[in-house]
Amino acid sequence: MMSPRGRCPNGAEGDESAPQTSPRPNYMTPFVEERHAGDPLSTEPPMSLASCTNCCFNGLQYGTIGLSLGYCVEKQVVLRQADETTCARHFRKDLTALSAEKNNVAHQRQFPTDAVVSLRTADPVEQDPSFIEPQATPLRADPVGGPVTEYGLDASKIHALASLRSTPGVRAELAWTSLGRGYVRRCAYRGGNWTSGLHLLWWMKERLATPPALQPADLRLQSRASLSRQFSLATWSITMLRLTLIGDIAQQAAATEDPVGALRDLPEEAAMAASTSERKLQGWVHKHAAPRLEAALPWSRYAALHAELHRP
Repeated sequence: MMSPRGRCPNGAEGDESAPQTSPRPNYMTPFVEERHAGDPLSTEPPMSLASCTNCCFNGLQYGTIGLSLGYCVEKQVVLRQADETTCARHFRKDLTALSAEKNNVAHQRQFPTDAVVSLRTADPVEQDPSFIEPQATPLRADPVGGPVTEYGLDASKIHALASLRSTPGVRAELAWTSLGRGYVRRCAYRGGNWTSGLHLLWWMKERLATPPALQPADLRLQSRASLSRQFSLATWSITMLRLTLIGDIAQQAAATEDPVGALRDLPEEAAMAASTSERKLQGWVHKHAAPRLEAALPWSRYAALHAELHRP
């Protein structure tokens, strides 16, 4: 029988903090920074990689995608200017888990307070209504914002993730993929087995070979590029986020020498193979990532692991 550690251990729904580990090289970062650094070749508006917009605990925004409002599931507050704020818990969306942990160490040296602060001045802004709204009521009517606010409150966070997974659209996928990375991180920190993320991995397997269907309403900002190029880069970002969630779960699986651990390097391999070309990335996913995920987690193995995970 699988150890109870196959589930997210009791108490794992609270503190998101995790021990710092030695990172492996990460090859996604140069491409992501190129897209967001504001240089002459950039085709998206500048987005600070240290901002709440680029944090896994804000599932409502990423780059030009999402709502105009963000939401921090850690602080349980609405972020009115997420591109301009940060805090010590910042966990970057654009990095694999090990690299994000290393980055968080450096980030905490610059922003040591646990409060939400201005990215420019490091001054607390939690009492400033132009930055922070403590009431999430305006978001609850949104089909994605509602479940995200529930995730921040729900003791069984996997239920909120399941609700988002069943909600159509790229914004919902952005939310459950981002928050799912935090969920996997929390479970690992609390001593859980990689199978704490089994359902997340299976849900991602179901859609990995299908490109994200971005719609105009999914964009919160306009870039300086053509609309088609903006769509392409946004789709690239969501696809890479998919691979990063897989990589995070696989990193935990590698510690137990499980076959899923062989997928740990998918994000870096994809970035090296496709750079920022969305067309190349989709081709690589179809040819390499999807078959490897199928080999590591076929239906028969998922069903067996699921049965053990839920055995009384």
